Amino acid sequence: MATTTHQITCAADDCDAYSLTAFLQPLTPAERAVRHRRQLAADGWSDVEGRDYCPDHPVAVPAP
Repeated sequence: MATTTHQITCAADDCDAYSLTAFLQPLTPAERAVRHRRQLAADGWSDVEGRDYCPDHPVAVPAP
């Protein structure tokens, strides 16, 4: 069985934070993304307009 991974990097300027998840189960790319994003939310990451931010960076919704 092949290991697959999913990585997300913080969208804040000058931030090197990232989250990497490895899966031993055969999952589709969409399933891996959903599971990883669920865990990111539990760990304090946020998703604002499709951009991911680590827990060290405040979430600011851009002005329209």
